Amino acid sequence: MAAAPQPVLAADEPPPRLIGLGASYVADALDVADGGLARGGGVAGRADAWVDVNGAALGASRLTAHVDFIAVHGPVFSDRWVGDSQGISSVQAPARQHLYEAWVRWQVSDNAAPLAIATKAGLIDVNTEFDVQSVAALFVHASHGIGPELAQSGPNGPGIFPMAASGAMITASTAGKVTLRMGAFDGQAGSMANDRLPAFRLPGTTGALLIGEVEVPLGEGEVQMGLWRYTRPSARVDDEAARAASQGGYVLVEGPLAPHWHGWVRFGLADARTNPISAYLGTGLVREAGPWQLGVAMAHARLGARARATMLADRQARTHETSMELTAARPVTPWLTLQPEMQYVIHPGWDPDVQSALVWGLRIKLAWSR
Repeated sequence: MAAAPQPVLAADEPPPRLIGLGASYVADALDVADGGLARGGGVAGRADAWVDVNGAALGASRLTAHVDFIAVHGPVFSDRWVGDSQGISSVQAPARQHLYEAWVRWQVSDNAAPLAIATKAGLIDVNTEFDVQSVAALFVHASHGIGPELAQSGPNGPGIFPMAASGAMITASTAGKVTLRMGAFDGQAGSMANDRLPAFRLPGTTGALLIGEVEVPLGEGEVQMGLWRYTRPSARVDDEAARAASQGGYVLVEGPLAPHWHGWVRFGLADARTNPISAYLGTGLVREAGPWQLGVAMAHARLGARARATMLADRQARTHETSMELTAARPVTPWLTLQPEMQYVIHPGWDPDVQSALVWGLRIKLAWSR
């Protein structure tokens, strides 16, 4: 009997790799030179190691999976030296090591279809799918990763760094690249017994975070519009015995402005009854200059009236906290990037007794994958 013919791969098409590996480390060495709670600084860092599984190597081309382990070290600059509420570093967090993400993604219909649909379920960082600020990602300040009016929500955050949440979501994209994302995530990120440990639960076991976003092309850039709401009422900022809805929305416009220039504007609102930050405005510019990326940005968060009346009982709280940032990043090698950094934080923590803080330092990025 003749053997069945075997598929032949083209010479320039190697067989798909089943396993992909990667690792990264981001460290912020920051120092408060003036103002804030106290002079001083340190080094905070985040290390990730991940495994990607490509289903194509097993004959399931539409299936992918991802597992990410995380380790965080160093001081929380905002708590110890600056006194700000938004976070001067996107990698500062109490020390921990744990499973961060573990999800499976299924491409329901091909990307070339008139409507490409994909689903994703597991332990997911909400900010990898929703409120992703691509141009602003250059910056060190936490609000340029996800808006603080959303980041402050939830009993242990909305399922973002440093603790992802169990969830499921669906993404649908048209041929014109209009994209709709909808997700349901557990209202409690992490274990109920220990919020520093991850936990897999059905979305909504402890209430749910419902979030939706539409992304529309705008020239060579894009517009994102999102809405979010928790199904369980949260404690009010002015009366912990009372409950109200925690909800909000945001709009982001970003993209190229001229050759070598990129910019963005993001505006967000949150229900002032249950969230201290009721409004946020972020904006900035990035200039590509040879191997350098140069940037200037502003993160302006406003404290809601209910929070102002209760946070500082013996004195009037400030209405806003604003951070101005200058940064410059340059790859030194394919795996190493250095980024000198300066921030000026006005009205840290809304407290009139805390002077505006001048912060300077260096971000170091290491990355490897195969």
